[in-house]
Amino acid sequence: MSLLTSAIRAELGAHYETAVGYYRKLARQGSLLDRVGTFQTLARCYEKLAAFKKAGYWHERAGQAYKKLPTNFMGAQEKAYYALIEFRGAVQDYSSGESMRRAAHAYLKALNTCLTAGKEGYSHEMLFAGHLSIKMGQLRKAAGFFKDSAKQFEQERKPKLAREMHRLAAVCLEKAGAR
Repeated sequence: MSLLTSAIRAELGAHYETAVGYYRKLARQGSLLDRVGTFQTLARCYEKLAAFKKAGYWHERAGQAYKKLPTNFMGAQEKAYYALIEFRGAVQDYSSGESMRRAAHAYLKALNTCLTAGKEGYSHEMLFAGHLSIKMGQLRKAAGFFKDSAKQFEQERKPKLAREMHRLAAVCLEKAGAR
């Protein structure tokens, strides 16, 4: 039986430790796109095992791999979006420490790439980025994300969320010493 078949059978049988063993071997094989899928699967298996730091590591690997895919295979915006999702998973799995900061910077960089095409559809990601920036002690950056989220929520006709974002931006600026 192939490694991939064994890995999938173990995963579907909820034998995540066994699946991890197979997938770790597969992580060194195949095309870059194949490895992205393997990295994502390893992250999910580790999450099922409540090994969140290991899951975060594999989310990061998937995000980095997305960024390395050839542009003729996947456009820059699409690569950035998928990397963004993986880096957000890493941030959530790490939750603190230097690894979280590294993943957070990668997340914010991917988000900025995504936003170059426009902010529509990214209101929730900008909201997450605002709170992430607070966690990282970057209050002015957080305020900027909250202001951008507020504008998006206004365009989406969600006035209550827009008001909340304006309030959060004001609080961040006040704490940062800006008036």
